[in-house]
Amino acid sequence: MEEQRRFREKYETQVLPFYSSGRFGGFSGAGGLKISTVVFDRKDSRGALVILPGKSETYLKYAELFYDLQDLPLSLYAMDHRGMGFSQRPLPDRLKMHVERFGQYVEDLAAFVDTVVKADGHKKLYLLGHSTGALIAALYMEQHPETLQAGVLCSPFFDVAIGPIPGFVTRTLARLLDRPGRREQYGPGQRDIKRPEFRSNRITNSYPRWSLWEEQIIPNTEAIQFGGVTNHWLRESLVAGQRAVREAGKITVPLLLLQAEQDSMVRLGAQDRFCRRAPGCTRALIRGAKHEILIEEDNTRAEAIARIKGFLADQLKQA
Repeated sequence: MEEQRRFREKYETQVLPFYSSGRFGGFSGAGGLKISTVVFDRKDSRGALVILPGKSETYLKYAELFYDLQDLPLSLYAMDHRGMGFSQRPLPDRLKMHVERFGQYVEDLAAFVDTVVKADGHKKLYLLGHSTGALIAALYMEQHPETLQAGVLCSPFFDVAIGPIPGFVTRTLARLLDRPGRREQYGPGQRDIKRPEFRSNRITNSYPRWSLWEEQIIPNTEAIQFGGVTNHWLRESLVAGQRAVREAGKITVPLLLLQAEQDSMVRLGAQDRFCRRAPGCTRALIRGAKHEILIEEDNTRAEAIARIKGFLADQLKQA
């Protein structure tokens, strides 16, 4: 309880005031969908760091990360992906996670970089993505190899882990379910909002951070609430993950890939293959971490933050 009290006090007195100082806005993504953004400007900035949340997340969840990175000489930019967080949803049933083409996420990111980040005059650009955000980041770097100086991929989602079920079985099932009349239905095991329990959660060992998000912020913020993914989203994401691993060699900039030792959400083997193929990739295993390293217990999270800041500081020295 004391740990939770200290965390909440810091969050309310330090993290939230910094988060509230952000410049909130938006832009039109692919097909005209409204994409929500937040920017933390720094007058002595030497570049921009673009931060991409994971599936069903919002930049609000990254308030503590923004706070922790504020001493880097970088302006911070973040966006909620289409159909997630505060951004516009593509389906009438706004609880369903859906996308027409996974490539639309990458197109939205390209528009964000070109019309928002570069418009602020930044020449040196860096990218940090978590899970699905890391997959989007990888695909962007493969398609725009000359745009960025470096990237950080945290628990990248290149292949989903569903217990002992082999990956090829999951991909086959996703292909069979993604057909007319079923593509916008919930995928296997997916449904509307469910009330999670900490003891069975697969994302973090930190009760204070889990509780803040799952028991306070989400239940009291209707705009960011979500259910599960559709059949079409699942197939699109799995195909995109395979493509990202296959084409990893196109990424020529330095990469830091953080792996969560206790990750049961995504397959570490796919991350290993990706990193072997990307010539500038360095892997760092964060021991004791579940999938969401950035909201883990203090010591585990501190190691990840230190690695991220050290990597970016080294890249800035070489810029």
